[in-house]
Amino acid sequence: MQRLVNRFSAKLEKRRGRVVGKFRRLFGLTYVSPLSEADMFEALRFKSVALVGNARSLSESDFGASIDNHDLVIRCNQAPMPDKRSHGARTDWIATSIELDRQIMAQKGASHLLWMSPPRNALPGWILKWPNFFLYPSASHKALCAKVGNRPTTGLMLIDLLERSPCLAVSLYGFDFYRSLSLSNEHNSRETPHDYGTEESYVRKLLASDHRFSLNINA
Repeated sequence: MQRLVNRFSAKLEKRRGRVVGKFRRLFGLTYVSPLSEADMFEALRFKSVALVGNARSLSESDFGASIDNHDLVIRCNQAPMPDKRSHGARTDWIATSIELDRQIMAQKGASHLLWMSPPRNALPGWILKWPNFFLYPSASHKALCAKVGNRPTTGLMLIDLLERSPCLAVSLYGFDFYRSLSLSNEHNSRETPHDYGTEESYVRKLLASDHRFSLNINA
């Protein structure tokens, strides 16, 4: 019974989002986040960052302790953490392009919530009220789309943000460009709107030009 109630509530929330989204577009309303890009850059200044993607292959690694040893640990979307050995135990920031359950911040112990994609519908009220909420700028999203010629993943938008920040170092974990699929969903690469080959080329070039970045993959 509770499952049916949850499904009905989810459908109502999506319908409400579509209605509110149309209203906002009609009147040209935009969202404003408490934290600006400048605020984010200041929070990242001189910090070592572990950016944890959701590749299934990460579960086969022993990177957990290395991940937790960074100043900041940022995870994507649902932020799956199936095993401390492979994924670590810390989550400082969550960056998402999908709606999340409002309990996730407390469950993960995260302080900052980053919404990365331009919202097509209404953002959930609890996200808008989160004190450390950041909305990835539409201009940054548009510029990154032009660079990769497609809709960027949450991970790539984070990489773009970190690249432009004064952070000390960025270690990438759980990025295999969809070779092992994702812990977040059951989709294959043809069922997503992203071009993983192009994104891999972008990241490989960045690794060669910006030595703050490193890509950690299973041996």
